[in-house]
Amino acid sequence: MAEKKDFVHLNRLKCFNDAVFAIVSTILILPIRRLDENSDSNLEKLMKDRLVELVVYFMAFLVICSVWESHVHRFKILSHVDDILIWLNLISLMFTTFLPFGCALEGRYPGKYLPIVLICGDMLMLEALEVVIILYSFRRPYLLKEHLQELPEQQLKERRDYMLTKKLINPLLYVLSASLSNTSSVTAWVLISAVIVTPCIHRFLGIVFRKFKAIRLVEPEFDLMFGNYIDTERVECFSDGVFSIVATLLVLDITTEYIPNEQEVEKDGIDSAVLEMWPKFLTYIATFIIIALLWFLHHSLYHSIRKMNQIMLVVNNVSMSFIGFFPFIVALMNRFVTDPKHLNNDTRLAVRCGAVVTYTASLAQAVVFVVALWQSHPYLEPRANPAILRGSHSYLALKLSIIPLVSLLVYFTTFAKYSALYIAFYAAVLVTPFLFLVIKIALGQRDIGVMRQDIVIDPDTDTWIPPPHRSRLRVQRRVLGDSNMSDSLAD
Repeated sequence: MAEKKDFVHLNRLKCFNDAVFAIVSTILILPIRRLDENSDSNLEKLMKDRLVELVVYFMAFLVICSVWESHVHRFKILSHVDDILIWLNLISLMFTTFLPFGCALEGRYPGKYLPIVLICGDMLMLEALEVVIILYSFRRPYLLKEHLQELPEQQLKERRDYMLTKKLINPLLYVLSASLSNTSSVTAWVLISAVIVTPCIHRFLGIVFRKFKAIRLVEPEFDLMFGNYIDTERVECFSDGVFSIVATLLVLDITTEYIPNEQEVEKDGIDSAVLEMWPKFLTYIATFIIIALLWFLHHSLYHSIRKMNQIMLVVNNVSMSFIGFFPFIVALMNRFVTDPKHLNNDTRLAVRCGAVVTYTASLAQAVVFVVALWQSHPYLEPRANPAILRGSHSYLALKLSIIPLVSLLVYFTTFAKYSALYIAFYAAVLVTPFLFLVIKIALGQRDIGVMRQDIVIDPDTDTWIPPPHRSRLRVQRRVLGDSNMSDSLAD
């Protein structure tokens, strides 16, 4: 029986998977962020030279996020894992960790066929392992969720075949991409990037098929098209991994690139050599504060979101990809802002790049909230749902607007003199946390009042329970629970 099988709960495996995917997607920036001393001192030319690498990083980040999404949906059908599933998952992660090599090779040698072939071959192996894991899981129903275990054998087989059918599109894209890699690398990358939207493509084909067969659509077309729901807990774990890794990578410059050498220490002493690094320390502190504020914004947002659809997930991945740019931004700041040799137009361009990245990352989080607000139910928690409590979303909306507005202000200051630019950038970084504090003092009591209204969601009907009905619902569940307990004891 199932109780005698050697299986364990999969929570720890989920956390491990999220951590690996967060690391793999974030370290894509490492080959790009290195600025050699012999590299061109002109930032505009440097950005043009690195443009291909930056585009490859962005697309590869989203592709890896799509692979992670597939992992998340795969584990939605499982309640337990055994040793075989664990090892199959670990092999899958091994191929996942190899993806940054192919992406770095493509960024360094664009137009060559081999990097694209390596990436496509790697992705094909991941798809093959996905198929093996699905087949293995359905041959051992005791590993599945309870509601799947209760299905008849025929329905369980149909569910398995449906999941396998969804795996047909991506391998075809990879084969086509690899075959076209020697003729058109741009077309090959377009095909690889198409895996980002394959869930929507598959669901669109399902809608067309139902309409062709005159099958009545029970759900709204928006939910059928984009309602590929995913747990916010997994999104939070993955996003926290990205934030933590990026925050750690910020210190690389001052620990590897700019640490005093032996000649400087012997000439001026270690104290003077370290003190001369103070602009680098200031840049590190400023960028760490920005990352911390973005994480705080992300935390505040997902504290009010119940679940996510496909649009919200893709937008969050875009936000994470721009957050992954920050180690590169720090390298630019240390080279062109804090170095007295480069106090020119390159300084303005470096700060401008940082402002654009910060603005895009924070704006993407605001877009997630707008999409959730547009649909309201069932995406938002009652504390942020205006359909339940009028004006409950205003406090969160105001917090989400602070960083984009400050980033725009810093961007426009790049057209001023260098001294004003320098002061404006660091002043904006220091003032922003106090803006959050002021808003909390001014409007936070209203938010606390909303939270104190004992708002609950009925898990059975997925609707808000008004106060008069809560006690009755609790009594009914208590009585039902007692009867179930007595029945189980009698059995």
